[in-house]
Amino acid sequence: MVYNTGMEESRNNQQSASEAFILPHQQFDIVAKDPFYVFPEDMLWFLMDRLDFEFIEHVDSNLATVEVRHMDVLIKVLLEGQTVLVHCEIQTDDSQYPSMVRRNVGYLGRCYERYGLPIYSFVLYLRSTAGHRDPGGYFQNIPGHRFIVEYQVIRLSEIDGQSILEAEQPGLMPFTPLMRPPADMTAVEWTTHCAEVMQALPVDTATRNNLMVELWVMSGLAHERQDLLTLIPEDIVKESSVYQMIIERGIERGVERGIQEGKQLGAKEFAIERILNLLNRRFNVSIAPALTPSLEAIDNLQHLSQLMDEATEAEHLENFIQTLQTFHNGT
Repeated sequence: MVYNTGMEESRNNQQSASEAFILPHQQFDIVAKDPFYVFPEDMLWFLMDRLDFEFIEHVDSNLATVEVRHMDVLIKVLLEGQTVLVHCEIQTDDSQYPSMVRRNVGYLGRCYERYGLPIYSFVLYLRSTAGHRDPGGYFQNIPGHRFIVEYQVIRLSEIDGQSILEAEQPGLMPFTPLMRPPADMTAVEWTTHCAEVMQALPVDTATRNNLMVELWVMSGLAHERQDLLTLIPEDIVKESSVYQMIIERGIERGVERGIQEGKQLGAKEFAIERILNLLNRRFNVSIAPALTPSLEAIDNLQHLSQLMDEATEAEHLENFIQTLQTFHNGT
């Protein structure tokens, strides 16, 4: 007969409690932005490393072109008697397509076009493996066409976590598990210490509970999150307004993503149908059964648009089929 030890029972209870919380894929992005709205002064102090500013307001960060681009955080600040914008992009991992440099250059150009104010731009990397290849800007040194866009790169894993704890700025507390711990602490011990310091902060109970939930979520980037459930009871997590916000925004973004994917699928189906109709009309043959699988294998809408042009202009059906094979082979 095998007896369950107290340690095993505690671990099983933690695992069961952990499985009770189903968090959306965007959990880190959602939680990381919240302190910028609840504690903007704390976050501005952290980014700019100065206190001689006055928070004015949060600014609409939607940048409309042909499609809307959304910057993560955009705040209007009075700095040395001048109104400026403080911008921050929050990255869990490296941005690949497009790269962070290309993304941020585009954001800052559109932002200046819209507001015409000086911009202090930052990119905040959450995961310890992210941001090491970010050069912090784009530098084009062509005489007569010089073009320089700079922003500051902040990697949380390089920040001394203990100094941030000692500052006792509530807005920064959720980020501390991702900062550099003292040399004698493991990741779990450091996160536990951060949680204990947070519990002693002079804030109201609701705010403290929300901060604890945010710290718990962010700690998932450093270690298994169930290790903290002994410090944060399940009822605190489920009743937290931050937890509810994470779930609601996760659902909203899931719906938005589904709509966008549906739009792309609809555009793809329309393009294929149009191509087949053009070919049937121009060459007076029914070729849908033969070409449909190859067309459906192409997900790039730009390639399908080019095939639509080819279906309109090709002198012979063979010319179109050759172009189709080129895209299908990925060349």
